[in-house]
Amino acid sequence: MTTVRDSGSSAEQEVVAATRRGLPVWMPMTVFGLLMVMVVRQASRPLSDSDTFWHLRLGEQIWNARSLATPDWSTGDDRSWVLTQWLPEVVASRFEAWFGLAGVAWLFGACLLALVVAVFFTCRRQAGLLASAFAAGLSMIAMSASLSPRPHMVTYILLAVTVGAWLSTGADLRPRWWLLPMTWLWACSHGMWFTGPLIGLVMVAGLRLDGRVTGREFRKLGLIPIGSILLAAATPVGPQLLAAPFAVGGISAYVTEWQPPSFRTLGPAVAMLVLALVVITWSRTEKRVPWTMLLLLLMATGWTLLAARTVTLGAIIAAPLLAAAVQTWLRRKPELRAAWEKPFVFGTAAVCLVGLFLAVSRTADEPAGVPSEFDPQLSALADGTPILNDYGVGGWLRWAHPELDPLIDGLTEAYTLQELSDYGKVTDVAEGWEQVVQDSRAQHALLLESSPLAVALEDRLSWNVLGTDEGYVLLKAPS
Repeated sequence: MTTVRDSGSSAEQEVVAATRRGLPVWMPMTVFGLLMVMVVRQASRPLSDSDTFWHLRLGEQIWNARSLATPDWSTGDDRSWVLTQWLPEVVASRFEAWFGLAGVAWLFGACLLALVVAVFFTCRRQAGLLASAFAAGLSMIAMSASLSPRPHMVTYILLAVTVGAWLSTGADLRPRWWLLPMTWLWACSHGMWFTGPLIGLVMVAGLRLDGRVTGREFRKLGLIPIGSILLAAATPVGPQLLAAPFAVGGISAYVTEWQPPSFRTLGPAVAMLVLALVVITWSRTEKRVPWTMLLLLLMATGWTLLAARTVTLGAIIAAPLLAAAVQTWLRRKPELRAAWEKPFVFGTAAVCLVGLFLAVSRTADEPAGVPSEFDPQLSALADGTPILNDYGVGGWLRWAHPELDPLIDGLTEAYTLQELSDYGKVTDVAEGWEQVVQDSRAQHALLLESSPLAVALEDRLSWNVLGTDEGYVLLKAPS
């Protein structure tokens, strides 16, 4: 039996480590260290998410213009839109300018590590080492489908931090005023910034329903989420940022990740498993479940059911609830935090980042899954040449060939509902698709080789094949 020290707020305490009635403390921490290694390995792969590339292009435009005015994006961007992700876009574009795509991959790895560490320490507030490592690992699996090198990583990280902060407030009733400037920074980084104030409103309401705060304390704590929303209106984008989340509602039907999740896929299925384990555990306990925890569970469930993209939000919120539930299975109190825990976690993270830095220069210096063989032909086209393109390659075209004018890309909020509807019509080769092709003025197309549109252009309109690469075909209209 070993002895460690924990520095509390009042004095250091002697704590007997968890070698009794359970695993030695080094075992769950070793497992968590391996989880960190597995997570960071994901960033060592070549960048292949098409949306990553248009974010880099947009960040470069913002940096060069030194302005947050909405840039000219394409001849098809007839819809007014707001720069909701400008800060990480600019940061990522600077990493690319300094270190190439390998730098962007390394930045993604740093974000992944920050996320898994934030989730672990949020769980650690509620449970011991083993339960926290288990909950963090299961939650990362639930998030796996949404973890990509895009600005939404900021939301995932800061949501985990926010949940942890409010759980601490739920324990000691102390306001965490630093959430105000953090939310302002969040509002400069991603359109889902409002999830932070929502957590605050839910926790404050729960504390009031639990009878744990007076009216004065209720109002004082309520200043944090309300103030966070007001501060979001004071970002460089201005008050229009507050309306941005409502402006994208109409286009969600055209974006796959905003469709309802399929619980036959791994991520959503594991997220539902997490929620089910919490509910089952609570149903078997004799203790009253606090309103704060019930409201958090309801919020996590709502995000999980809403859309494929928001499953990750539900998993983050549910992670500490699962950790606390697992701790009850172990039938012992959680260990007090040892002095070596943070140095171990951050030391492991530092080693992972050094290893990733050495790896990405060899493994992630070029994009993957894109038709790079067409670069010479595409570069030879005149500036402003319209391209009838597959949605999945639009972001890469924006980044690799900014002088061209793709028909569509992942920045869907820049396009009207009619433009998105026309794109769906042409890709499905539905009635009127020939008119959409004609109206686009495109003489070149970059499409999936086996797509209905590629086949129709070649067979019905006699377009010529210029080449194939990575499953894509480059077509040219007949002279």
